[in-house]
Amino acid sequence: MLHQFKPGVRGILLGALACAAFPTIALAQASADPAPPADAADANAAQAGVEDITVTARRREESLQDTPVSITAFSAAALDRAQVNTVSDISRFTPNLVLNQSAAISGNSSATTIFIRGIGQYDFSPTTEPAVGLYVDGVYVARSVGSLLDVADVERVEVLRGPQGTLFGRNTIGGAVNIVSKRPGDEFGGYVDMRVGSYDRIDAKVALDIPLSDRVKTRLSLATRNRDGYVRRIFDGVRNGDEDSWSGRFDILADVTDSLTARLIVDGTRRRENMAGNELTAVFPASGFVTAHNMQVAGPQCAPNPGPLTNPNCYNAQWISDREYRDFGTFESRSDLDLWGVNLTLEQQAGAVSFKSVTAYRDLDSISFRDGDHSPVRIFETVDDFDQWQFSQELQALGKAFDDRLNWVVGAYYFKEKGGDANDVLTSRIEFRSGGRIDNESIAGFAQGTFDITDRLSATAGLRYTHDRKRFTPDQFVTKSGLLPFPVGFRLAPHQQYSSSYDDFNPMADLSYKWTPEIMTYLRFAEGFKSGGYSFRFFPPVQTVPAYDPEYARVYEAGFKSTLLGGLARVNGAIFRTDYSNLQVSGIPQGSVGQVTVNGGKARIQGGELEMEARPVPPLRMQFGLGYLDTEYRSVTPGLGITDISLDSKLPYAPAWSLSGSASYEIATGIGSFTPQIDWSYRSKTYGNAANNPEATQSKYHVVNGSLTFLDQSEVWEVALGVTNIFDKRYFTTGYANRSVGYAEALFARPREWSLRVKRTF
Repeated sequence: MLHQFKPGVRGILLGALACAAFPTIALAQASADPAPPADAADANAAQAGVEDITVTARRREESLQDTPVSITAFSAAALDRAQVNTVSDISRFTPNLVLNQSAAISGNSSATTIFIRGIGQYDFSPTTEPAVGLYVDGVYVARSVGSLLDVADVERVEVLRGPQGTLFGRNTIGGAVNIVSKRPGDEFGGYVDMRVGSYDRIDAKVALDIPLSDRVKTRLSLATRNRDGYVRRIFDGVRNGDEDSWSGRFDILADVTDSLTARLIVDGTRRRENMAGNELTAVFPASGFVTAHNMQVAGPQCAPNPGPLTNPNCYNAQWISDREYRDFGTFESRSDLDLWGVNLTLEQQAGAVSFKSVTAYRDLDSISFRDGDHSPVRIFETVDDFDQWQFSQELQALGKAFDDRLNWVVGAYYFKEKGGDANDVLTSRIEFRSGGRIDNESIAGFAQGTFDITDRLSATAGLRYTHDRKRFTPDQFVTKSGLLPFPVGFRLAPHQQYSSSYDDFNPMADLSYKWTPEIMTYLRFAEGFKSGGYSFRFFPPVQTVPAYDPEYARVYEAGFKSTLLGGLARVNGAIFRTDYSNLQVSGIPQGSVGQVTVNGGKARIQGGELEMEARPVPPLRMQFGLGYLDTEYRSVTPGLGITDISLDSKLPYAPAWSLSGSASYEIATGIGSFTPQIDWSYRSKTYGNAANNPEATQSKYHVVNGSLTFLDQSEVWEVALGVTNIFDKRYFTTGYANRSVGYAEALFARPREWSLRVKRTF
């Protein structure tokens, strides 16, 4: 059976042989089929071929097919066709990417969880670094809270797999998601885009290009997304999982001189929503918190523990709804976020060398309320009052040498952030404040060069040095004494600043060979590094804040890029092996309340990706993607203090198989064209935490979406009717199980929904 295949070393070798044999097969095909004249082939590709996408994975613009990195790239048109509204939606179509819109215990619908090739981070606390870098117009977004970005006005989205630390800033040990926004146009124009749909959905997007002169151009974009939640609370009728957001962006592009350009981008987002749509999935009656509530707080009416299912004062399985998308919580449901940023990019051309400066500031405030027990009784409820600001400065010099055979880039990077999370925890046994303040700094220098040894053979080498300094001041104390012997004001951790620093060199190298102008193979090696930090939540009290060290990854990759049939098809693939050491593992120690992070040992991840796109005839467009992951722990650090992690455990958010496919066909008529499209995605069993708790494990599932789009002959009016989750599949994207406190919850995806979209371009 396909899903039982495990490549191991044998599979990697077979895959390498396949990569080596691919050019020979393709060359044989090319020699068998006479090529059309160059001009005719170019015209045919432009009219009916697959879309050529420009990417900036190596800090310069080049074709996706010329870049020796495993990349999935989406143009703005492709995002529209796939009904993508936020960056989290791209995970449906990207092999070996998991991108969820809410961290498991945040209660916040804009705290993303991102994993690439099994490496990521699902703890949203400010002391923990994301393992996948998120970049917007060259600016690193440091915190997962606030990183659920709208794709209302983007030019493209790039997903780069594997360590990208040489050129892409901080902590990109797993990969990078690079969002590039549309630049201001030369002429006045734009679009208005409206969408209505299920759950009283009303979305609107507006974008305008407003040139002020031949040298100064501007672009203004606004977007709002609104729809009711899909999880109804019985207590007050509040619908969790709703959307209520406004976002805007103002972009100024100026040719200051003939050789100097300046681009200033100001953006902002405001969200006023309810709690994310989590639901209770299990109750563990033997846990300390459930036992204490039923036996001591509620008293004899809930004896013997867990008490009768008809008594609302007892905490037990009665609060697990027998109906889908229903919740019994009564704690305040609110998730507010305010985010703004400014980015100034200067580019100066000085002969054969160009200089680039990217200066950015971002500011974030967020508060979210979460009813973790999902019941009218108080077992475990949290409030996260989160704030953060960050400043970054990057300087680059790019150029060519040796008759343009060498492309090089050198640069320096500085990053500074301050912030924190006042995390109030409310239980039936005690109430306390967790969290604290961070003060982080990073300095880096990097260089990378690509040398064309021959017209076909190229070699790239790069190196980045990083120095990180992390500071954490815990501010954790009892706010209301209860059943436990801790008075109000009692410190759960010493109120003092902890400081640590980390240094690392990250090298990378690749060798690529163009067998023909359309077929390229490559070998790549890269090292990744993610800095250490401090655990964020403590109960019971600690005398010293636990710290953890950096984690490291070495990745060996072989791949190919091919454009076939005169531009009518594109097939790209890669296989890889990751040696993952000192990995940072998050879990809940026995008898503890909060999730902590420790260095868990070593792991090996291997697998690959295969992506195909084809337009065999002009009206027909097809796409297929496949990702495979085989993960295993090679060693587990003794005495971790986190239960249920062993050599038999699997890495979280690393499904063995991720597949997707889509097909559309354009039907021309006298009034315009009609294009039906069907999208399908599949993900195998996915573990939601390091302990592989069954309550936090999602079994395999399929999701199908569909749409029908009308475009008038003038290509001014576009109308699209879409349905997502056509077969109403119920599955969750994030899961959480806390056996110490006594419950498990999951964030289920939205059910089947329809939408009607009207777009006017001018």
